[in-house]
Amino acid sequence: MDKLYFWLTLKAIKGLGERSIKKLYTFYKDPKLILESHEKELEQVVGKEKAFRIKNRELSFDPQEVLKQVEREGIKYLTLDDEDYPKLLKSIEDPPPVLFYMGQIKELPLVAVVGTRKPEYYSVSFTKDLIKQLLGMSFGVVSGGAKGIDLLSHRYAEEFGGYTVCVLGFGILNMPKYLEFLLSKGSSIISEFLPAEPPSDYTFPRRNRIISGMSQAVFIVEAGINSGALITAEYAYKQKKPVYAHIGVGKSDRWDGCAKLINEGKAKFFRSIEEIIPKGNVHKGNDEILTLLASPKTFDELIDISGLPAKELLRILTDYELSGKVVKVGAYYRLA
Repeated sequence: MDKLYFWLTLKAIKGLGERSIKKLYTFYKDPKLILESHEKELEQVVGKEKAFRIKNRELSFDPQEVLKQVEREGIKYLTLDDEDYPKLLKSIEDPPPVLFYMGQIKELPLVAVVGTRKPEYYSVSFTKDLIKQLLGMSFGVVSGGAKGIDLLSHRYAEEFGGYTVCVLGFGILNMPKYLEFLLSKGSSIISEFLPAEPPSDYTFPRRNRIISGMSQAVFIVEAGINSGALITAEYAYKQKKPVYAHIGVGKSDRWDGCAKLINEGKAKFFRSIEEIIPKGNVHKGNDEILTLLASPKTFDELIDISGLPAKELLRILTDYELSGKVVKVGAYYRLA
C-alpha cells in the first residue's frame, strides 16, 4: 500500500497533532509501524487517550478518498520520511506530516519575506531591492501568496530569475489563478492542508509556521500592529530563527508592528541585507549542516535530521569550529 496512505491515516486521527506525529515518527521511524504498534507501547510516547484513538482509528477524514484525489489530480507530495522534505522544516517541533505541492522543490537556502497586504509605494520599491539582494546572495524566497508584500516577493523573485516558494493557507486545489505564474517559472506552491480544504480563521495563521520553518531568517518589510506578518515573526522567534524588521517612515502607524517586534527584542532593525550578510560572506547553500544550523541544534538533533554517522558529523563540526564557521554554546551548535 502507498506510504502516503499511512501518513494520511496518522494525519486523520482526531486529536493527534503534528507534535505527537513527530514524536511517534522519531520513535518508530515508520508510519506503518506506528499504526500497527500495541496500544500500551503507543501510550509511552503520546499518552493513553491518543494511543486509544490510533488503535481505534478515530478519523476526521477518509485517507483513501484523499489518496484517490491526489492521484486523480496529479498532486505531488512529500512526507516526513522523504529525503527531499525540507530539512529546516523537519527540524521544528510540529512539522506537517504531509506537504502537498505543485511545481519544483529545489535545494536552496531560503529566507522569508512577508508584510502588509496594502503596502506603501515606498515598501513596494524597498521589497524589490530586497528581493534582488537576496537572490544575488543565492537565496530563494518564501512567502504566503497574499496580495501585497507576499505576492510582490514572489513576483520580483520570478522577475529576477530566482526561486520562490508560496505557502498556501488552504488546500492546493483552491489556489487562486493569480498565483499560476509561479508554476510556469520553476517555483513551487505548497500546502499542508487537504487538497480541497477551504481557507478559514485557523488555516491562515497555522500555515505561517511553515513559512518561518522553511526559512533561515524572516524579513518583515512593512507591518501594522494587526498584520498577519507578526504571526510569522512570532513563529520564527519560537523556532529560534533570526527575525529582521524594517521601519520605513517612523511617524507612520504602518510600521507599528515592526516597531513592536524590535522593542520586544523579537526582531532586529535592518536597512539592507549587507548590514546582515557582508559581501563575500555568503553561504551558497550546498552544505547541509550549515543550512541546518540556521537555528541552533544539539548533536543528537543533527544526527537525526542529517542521517550522518556520529563520527562523520563530529569531524564536520570540528572542522567548522576550527575554521570559525560554527560555535558550540552549551549542548547546542550554531552558526558563528
